[in-house]
Amino acid sequence: MKKLLILGAVFVMAVLFSGEMSGAWAVELDPYEMLDAFGRFPFAKIIPLDNGSGWGVIYADVNGKIFLNRWTGSGWKREWELTNLGARVRRFFITDVEPDGSPDIVIVTVAGRLLIYSMEGYVNLWENIEDDYTSIEAVELANIDGDPQQEFVMIANGTLYIIDALDKSIQWKSERKFEASEIVVANMDADDQLEIVLNTGVVIDSKFRNIELEWAESFGDRIMVFDMNNDGYPEVIGEFSDYSLRIFDVYREREVW
Repeated sequence: MKKLLILGAVFVMAVLFSGEMSGAWAVELDPYEMLDAFGRFPFAKIIPLDNGSGWGVIYADVNGKIFLNRWTGSGWKREWELTNLGARVRRFFITDVEPDGSPDIVIVTVAGRLLIYSMEGYVNLWENIEDDYTSIEAVELANIDGDPQQEFVMIANGTLYIIDALDKSIQWKSERKFEASEIVVANMDADDQLEIVLNTGVVIDSKFRNIELEWAESFGDRIMVFDMNNDGYPEVIGEFSDYSLRIFDVYREREVW
């Protein structure tokens, strides 16, 4: 599924940027229409530039490279690129991870690298060079403890980690091994704390780190959460490789449909 999405995104990008630098298109593009068009692709994002006065497209290709192209009004201009990652991109985020009021580019590779670049000047702010991860299978960024900064919630080498995004300290790591390719962080039940939802069917309390639910089957290849029946508790919506959908009520521990 993810391979198809990557290839789809790359195909669209190839068409989109075939006129790059040429100024061949004279029409003005609407960033909101672009945002809607690219919303399905996890490896391409429409982002504001220059504090909102400009905008561009940042995307990862199948060769482990990151490109940022700026819309100039008459065509596309290459703003920035990162070509030395050495592995495919697992995920990337545009978020104020420090936090200092300025957005950052957070890049995670399948081979275990985490990198943070500033959107101001595209300077490398941090990389996990002291860690010995050989693989990162899934990752999410979320504020799970209510402090000002976010946390990395990720599975690396089969271990689930919670890492402070500001000082990069490991707040917790699991004793058991987990498998997952996607992670969602959301409040799935009646308590105040968030849950860590793995697409493999596991739900973990983010505060006490106990397993609240371990489903016998996967939630899906791709997952999201949404309150489908408006009862105050979001359901897990899973998409499978055959494009089928299944919906799970985690709070009541049942499959809805």
